Amino acid sequence: MTTMIDHTALQQDMPQIRPTLRSSIGLGTRSSLIAGAAGIGAIAALAFAPTAASGLTGAVVAAGTVTALAANWSTCGMSVAGVVVAPKQPDRAGSSTPLRRLGWHALGSLATGSVTGAALGALGGVVLGAVPVAVLLGVWAVLALAYGLHELGLVTMPTPMRRQQLPRHLRRSMEPWKVSALFGAIIGPGFLIYIRSSAYYLMALGVAAAGSPALGAALFVTVSLGRCMPSVLAIVHTRRGGSMPGFLSLMCVVDRRVQALTGAVLIGLAVFAGIAAF
Repeated sequence: MTTMIDHTALQQDMPQIRPTLRSSIGLGTRSSLIAGAAGIGAIAALAFAPTAASGLTGAVVAAGTVTALAANWSTCGMSVAGVVVAPKQPDRAGSSTPLRRLGWHALGSLATGSVTGAALGALGGVVLGAVPVAVLLGVWAVLALAYGLHELGLVTMPTPMRRQQLPRHLRRSMEPWKVSALFGAIIGPGFLIYIRSSAYYLMALGVAAAGSPALGAALFVTVSLGRCMPSVLAIVHTRRGGSMPGFLSLMCVVDRRVQALTGAVLIGLAVFAGIAAF
């Protein structure tokens, strides 16, 4: 694979392209998000009185749902939108439309994502099957709290993603529909590329802890469909007369709001899971 941006840029904010979290969302607002999310998580746990097993399933499903939104906001999501929506260069072979390219991209992502999720659930069932569910859920709750605070810029946690992006050279060496499908296949598993959202890690860990191939496949399919969102929005934006540079600029602004929302959701889930575990 060819790295699209350098290692340093992956770790640092670039204010000239994407506003920093501090400049976008003040500390007071982030503190309010934490308090509100924690309260909602506690109320949900007390209202539904989940067991450790049902609490784990509910928390993981919620983490997968927010991952479907949050995992879009990286250079991969924007890169795919450019491939799917951008007009084909006259000198390239093949013919396709943005909608057809989007379909191929979704198909590639669904194919590899569903298999990855099922395999992760099966492997987790074998490796973690003897560990009490309450213990697994308690550990998950602690990690969700830590990474929720990480997303809100209050602590720094390790982010063990692969620091590699989609292979840029394929854009000019293959037909657009093939690039769209291949990019989808690479994105589907999640582990092969850079994913900035911490919600993804919590979803993957939760799938392994639940030990369910069916749940793993369903959640990874949900994320695969969710990660088509930038391309769908880009198609709508350009059909209404907008430009791709304008769309990408708008997405960079939305990025920080999504990041803060993700952090708040993870904190709420941490409280919910913690109460369900104990």
